[in-house]
Amino acid sequence: MKTRLITIHKNINQALTTKRGNKMGYAVSYKRSGRPTSRRAKRQSPANKAQRTKDMKNAIRWNVAQLEHDTTGTDSIERGIVCKLLHLGKIAPTADPTGDHVLQQLISEGYVQRPRKRAGVQVFDRADLLTSLKAYAGVC
Repeated sequence: MKTRLITIHKNINQALTTKRGNKMGYAVSYKRSGRPTSRRAKRQSPANKAQRTKDMKNAIRWNVAQLEHDTTGTDSIERGIVCKLLHLGKIAPTADPTGDHVLQQLISEGYVQRPRKRAGVQVFDRADLLTSLKAYAGVC
C-alpha cells in the first residue's frame, strides 16, 4: 500500500512538472518567473536605436571642433570634460543628464578606446580620442 502511494505521488509530480517544462521530475521549476533583467534593450525598437545613433553622431559632429579647440595643449582629457564639451547629456536628458551612458556606449561598442586611470580620475588620450570621434562621426 505504501509503495502504491509513492508511485501515485511520483506520477502526479511528473505530470505537474512536464506542464511546467521541468524535465528532472521535481515538483518545483527553478526557472525565473519574474521580469527579465535586460528589459530596456528588448523594449527599444530598431527605429529608436537608429535615431539614438543619429543623435550621437550629430552631437559629436557638431561639437568635436570645440573639444579640439578647448583641449589644445593637453595630452589627456578627463571623462567628465569630454561629456560636457560634446554635450552628450542633451541626447537623453531625462535618462542620462550627464551623458556618461552615451560615452560608455561608444566605449563598449569599440568606437572609443577605454580611458586610463590617473590618480583615480579616468582620462582619455587626446589624440586617440579625437581621431576615433572624428572617424565615428564622419568628420574630415
